[in-house]
Amino acid sequence: MGAPLTLPELESLQATMNHALDAVRDEIKRNKLPELSNYATEPHPLDNPAFVCPSRLYEARRLALATIGQLKSLLQQPYEKVVEQSCAVYDTAALDIFVKTGVIDRLADHSTPPEGLHVQELQKQFDLDAVKLAVILRYLASQGWLHETREGVFALTRPALELRKGNNGRKWILTPGKPKVAQSLLTQITHPEWKYSRQPDQTAFQLANDTPLTLFAWMKQRPDELTQWASSVQSLGDAYHSAIINDFPWRRWDGRTFIDCGGGQGNLSISLSEILPTSFFVVQDLPEVMPIAQANIERRAPAAAHEGRIAHEPVNFFEVQPRVGENHVYLLRYILHDWPDHACIAILKNITRVAPPSARFVIIEVISKPNTTSASDRHLEETVTLDDLVSVPHHVALTPPAYIPANFGVTAKMSLALGVHMMGVFNALERSMREWKTLLGKAGLRVVHVHTLRGMVSAIECEPVAAHAHVGHVGHIVGGKESH
Repeated sequence: MGAPLTLPELESLQATMNHALDAVRDEIKRNKLPELSNYATEPHPLDNPAFVCPSRLYEARRLALATIGQLKSLLQQPYEKVVEQSCAVYDTAALDIFVKTGVIDRLADHSTPPEGLHVQELQKQFDLDAVKLAVILRYLASQGWLHETREGVFALTRPALELRKGNNGRKWILTPGKPKVAQSLLTQITHPEWKYSRQPDQTAFQLANDTPLTLFAWMKQRPDELTQWASSVQSLGDAYHSAIINDFPWRRWDGRTFIDCGGGQGNLSISLSEILPTSFFVVQDLPEVMPIAQANIERRAPAAAHEGRIAHEPVNFFEVQPRVGENHVYLLRYILHDWPDHACIAILKNITRVAPPSARFVIIEVISKPNTTSASDRHLEETVTLDDLVSVPHHVALTPPAYIPANFGVTAKMSLALGVHMMGVFNALERSMREWKTLLGKAGLRVVHVHTLRGMVSAIECEPVAAHAHVGHVGHIVGGKESH
């Protein structure tokens, strides 16, 4: 096969954008979805994290957004890009003002007219300077959070609906601390004693808060902040919960016992119990989390809780795993990205040192890809295009076309930003597949398969390396049956 045709960058990106948008329109019609509009007063089905997005539509949206990012870098004047980036700290500040002053709630109120409210009216209600408020709201409008229907009059756009009370976006934005940590990152990476440290108590977090405590120890002394932080973490879990349940072949393991390590409130185990009716689940976390987990399990899965199919117990994953048995499945969702490599290896070894060869591990985390680009389509004989995804029953990942980064560029910004935050808070990171394989190998695990999900995360399926695996002791009683 000859070398692939290389188009000029602008021409290639234009063709990619047209192809992606055509696919989005086709999938909206094919799946009988409402038309997309920024000015809708209700969320679109695609905005619902529980919606199982058709694979082609998911990939077409991702491709369109990646292309927009590449086009912006191609066309934007570099000096303007510098200034815009340096002022990005005001994105968070403006959004904080929007939510914490109550302006978002007033604009979301049913009594608000469709055209929105004038800043003078907001000044009367909130005792905020209308001139200053207009500066902030117009800045947010330029980023799609508001629609300025006429000068000084602002109404919510569809994305802003995610900031209303009860929504996951609201939970995330109310969690404080990121700007303080960000301001201390430079000191962290240049610190004469800490610059090469991997310890979770030698980070920007300690510098920003003038404390020797790790984040977890610090929040344990501040119950209100711990509750808010837990809420934001749960919102991240909710965002990709549907993809985790639908894109991994869980049903082949019905009848096995699942150990949900660091399982928090137990939402993953609860959802899996609904599709695996003969399996047992144990949600493990720290003692202070157990009352929250128990209440959530009894509320969301009363039958399974009554039958003993879902149990909960206090376990510190830095101690040897107490639940051991043939065909156990150990779940670690959003656990390892909180910790540097040596801590992750310790966590995993506390399981692999006692797990038999029949055990399986499912590690749900971001797999960071490089931001490399090519002027031609990659591996032409293996390329997956949007046309290949028409009516496919299961999710298949798209191959990034010419001039689109391997990580789909701006669509990876959320995971990359979280990676920077993890570094600033825990000395942790989001890892590449090469880094994951190295880490898992040191913990006595072999990667069996990597499952791509419709979301930021992937599921890494592992098994113990035979030389490291052995049964440690007789198992505990789970759901009325002995796990052995």
